[in-house]
Amino acid sequence: MRLRSHLLRWLLIPTLALWLLGSVIGYLHSLELAHEAYDRTLLGSAMAISEQITVVDGDVVADVPFTALEMLRTDAQDRIFYRVTDLGDGGYITGYEDLPSVGSGSSEEPRFYDTIYKDQAIRVVAIESTVLDGDAQRHLLVQVAETLDARHQLTRSIAGDAALVQLILIATAASMIALGVARGLSPLTRLQDEVLKRTAHDLTPIETGTVPFEVAPLIHAINAHTERQRQFGAAQVRFVANASHQLKTPLTVLRAQVDHALLQTDLASMRAIVSHLHESTDETGRLLAQLLSLARSEAQYAREVQDLDLTDLAHEVTFEMLTLARGKGIDLGFEAPCAVQVQGERVLLREMIANLVHNALVYTPEGGRVTVSVGRQDERAALWVVDNGPGIAVAERPRVLERFYRIAGSREHGSGLGLAIVREICDRHGIVMELGDALDSVSGLRVQLVWPGEVSDNERGYISKANHFNA
Repeated sequence: MRLRSHLLRWLLIPTLALWLLGSVIGYLHSLELAHEAYDRTLLGSAMAISEQITVVDGDVVADVPFTALEMLRTDAQDRIFYRVTDLGDGGYITGYEDLPSVGSGSSEEPRFYDTIYKDQAIRVVAIESTVLDGDAQRHLLVQVAETLDARHQLTRSIAGDAALVQLILIATAASMIALGVARGLSPLTRLQDEVLKRTAHDLTPIETGTVPFEVAPLIHAINAHTERQRQFGAAQVRFVANASHQLKTPLTVLRAQVDHALLQTDLASMRAIVSHLHESTDETGRLLAQLLSLARSEAQYAREVQDLDLTDLAHEVTFEMLTLARGKGIDLGFEAPCAVQVQGERVLLREMIANLVHNALVYTPEGGRVTVSVGRQDERAALWVVDNGPGIAVAERPRVLERFYRIAGSREHGSGLGLAIVREICDRHGIVMELGDALDSVSGLRVQLVWPGEVSDNERGYISKANHFNA
């Protein structure tokens, strides 16, 4: 639907409707004025007749003057009727005997009424007149009537002229309205031309300085949507760049290991190569999972926030890491003095905890200890992952949160994405992340996460979880 046509319809159609209503009201008002003007002439004719009525030898004589009827003559050729009646005995004196009567009762004031006579609508005036018959008075009723052609002709002339003038004014106003609408919408036309000239990759915000005030909120909304699309596209570009960069080396290694295995004839040598191939496949799979998690943690993706039991979620993730912990003989523990409720995206929070625990297990030496704890910090939900591994130097801590950064000299395999993913998810949920030293050992790393907002006790009340899976 075109906005210009829509505006013109809403402006002009009501105007035409008002014109029609005004024309009807004008016609009725003009008819009232015509009645008022012609009724004066009708009354004058009746009074002229009543003045010429006399009594001769006891008989009422009505000498109807020519001027009494001539004053009613018009170009419309209206027909004229009259009647004189004796109110005393109801006797007919002169005129049209079957002219409809005014009805019962008497009045000193002239009475006007409409009726039908000889299949024509007529307007009648009735006045009472008194003449002397010796010492007695005789009361007479004089009625004069005329058809309504002249009245209607005058009414149509007055109402038609007025309607024509109004229509000319409306047509002039419609032209001005159409011009005003066109000029008012011209900024939108320029905006349309500006957008059409843009390339597919041009996602810069649209300027709102030249658009009408009422359209500015729409442009702001479009700019916000465009910005989300720009961020989404940038995230896809980053994901493709990261994936192509990070997967190139592992895939090359896998290809080389497969080629090397195909050249072997000794079963033992082949099994050793396949074992390395298995490890490389696991590392590549985890790298791909981390890349996908990093892409999902981007802020422009839609959020699916829900109420979560942080204690159950952390306990579940910790238990799933048991196989990796047992493989290195690490004492993996979980502690939770209370059940803590938080709000967030379950998939991302699960990935965040999994990355923290996995990093701790990977960098903690064999026979070490890793403890995952859930509780409260200043009445806020908190989670801690503590290990007794080599830790991270204070100067390196800000950098390990960057993507693909690895500490120089590190012997463990990794992509440098674990803590970067944790930081992205924390930023998305407003969680404060802090890296520090382990409190109860000479070395080690303590990662603390604190959720925003105060928490209340879970309906289950306080519980106690202190599991050490590798006691």
